[in-house]
Amino acid sequence: MMKTMILAAAGLIAVIGTTTAVVTKQESVQADTNLPHVVQIGEMSADRAAHQATLLGSGEVLITGGCSGGCDTNLRSTELYEPGTQGFRSAAAMATARGSHVAIPLIDGRVLVAGGWSERRVTRSAEIYDPGSNRFAAAGSMAVERAAPTATRLADGRVLITGGQTSEFEPLASSELFDPSSSSFSSTASMSVPRVGHVAVSLADGRVLIIGGRLARRGEILRTAEIFEPSTSQFQPTGDMSSPRHKHAAALLPDGRVLVLGGSDARDQRGRYRSTEIYDPKTGKFTDGPDMRWPRFKLSDAVAVLPSGAVLVAGGAAQLELYDPGSQTFVLVQGELSGPREFATASLLPSGELLVLGGYDEQIRTSASAWLVRMP
Repeated sequence: MMKTMILAAAGLIAVIGTTTAVVTKQESVQADTNLPHVVQIGEMSADRAAHQATLLGSGEVLITGGCSGGCDTNLRSTELYEPGTQGFRSAAAMATARGSHVAIPLIDGRVLVAGGWSERRVTRSAEIYDPGSNRFAAAGSMAVERAAPTATRLADGRVLITGGQTSEFEPLASSELFDPSSSSFSSTASMSVPRVGHVAVSLADGRVLIIGGRLARRGEILRTAEIFEPSTSQFQPTGDMSSPRHKHAAALLPDGRVLVLGGSDARDQRGRYRSTEIYDPKTGKFTDGPDMRWPRFKLSDAVAVLPSGAVLVAGGAAQLELYDPGSQTFVLVQGELSGPREFATASLLPSGELLVLGGYDEQIRTSASAWLVRMP
């Protein structure tokens, strides 16, 4: 079990309904050499939020697109993080500028990049990055335009893409499959309801759990979940969460359960959650988990499961925290980021370190900053 960390008293906490929503003062952390610590390193070549960071077979990290400035410009540029030098170098530009897209490694080591906002419209285009040649090649188009969908690689190598939103900000119920062998997309069953701001987690048995999201442009935030069964290409309902959530995160625990973290209700920034829930595939039910130290949302790509099974939460607040499945508690990590990083990314490196990149603050000011979380 993790060594206990000594915490000073926090500030005021506002409780809304059954979830704690706002913290006004930071907690101070007494140094503990048994905990990870945050170190700032060099900067990326561009400010980025709502980008993607994908670990390559070489141990480098491919960083694609995102939005810059006040998140009003989408980027074609990409770059590579080199763990040996702890530096960044330019990589080939994408054919299409994109932010709020998906990027997922394929079985053969290439990276599928699809969808996202491209300036003022959402694109349905896709391209594939080949690390060997450092080039992008066209990969056909999705059936519909999608920004902020989910992408999950299935056991057979295909990629399931679900939901997202259109250029008119309307959430989508449709889903599709990308087949790397033919480099093509095909429509598959739709989810039970439209979803954007949802998350997808590959379960230990190969099924895919879809959780939460928003139902309409200014509509209901969902507490529902459903499961995609690859053998039948169908979605099936499962239990509901205690709280409706969008812009949350989820992580697969070593025992096969799923930890759902934070997010917010319909009030967005003012309705952020500290609460967590745990889904058990054996029962198909969610149960309440422990509260995080900080309310967090816009963190779906900034959570990582460590080799120990602990979950490191890096997005949505300046301070990082660690969930220990053994004690079922969160503790704060030493050091902090330069403000609450929303729509940042966190990538687990082969060294066991965690690379945290970019994001924006509560005034939507994007950042080029990079941090390493070093393990004890």
